[in-house]
Amino acid sequence: MPSQISLTVTHRGTTHALTLPPDSTLAALQARLEELTSVPPSLQKLLYKGKNSKATQNAEVTLAQAGFKDGMKVQMLGSTTQELGGLKAVEDQQRKRDQILRERALKAPTKVSGIQNTRVPGIMF
Repeated sequence: MPSQISLTVTHRGTTHALTLPPDSTLAALQARLEELTSVPPSLQKLLYKGKNSKATQNAEVTLAQAGFKDGMKVQMLGSTTQELGGLKAVEDQQRKRDQILRERALKAPTKVSGIQNTRVPGIMF
């Protein structure tokens, strides 16, 4: 078994080179990736050699047990909490807009009052 596992992790087109001991946990790898990408471990999904760290592994499994090998390429998927916060703000705005439109639709139509049938000499309506 190698003394270190070198991984190449790609996230949104950016490549990060990491070197960790094989007895490091998946949680340690995810913590390092959070430092590099700002994606919290709960939102990370690691894809490697046909495997998926989210579906098959718990955080206390070592890298060697999870099937990571020296020189392996890993694809990481995930959003930062800041991105999710921005998305939530947009969704909240849309919900408010929809609520206002529903309330307006339920109200009885109002008749616009104003000048009606006013005759101005020389102008015909």
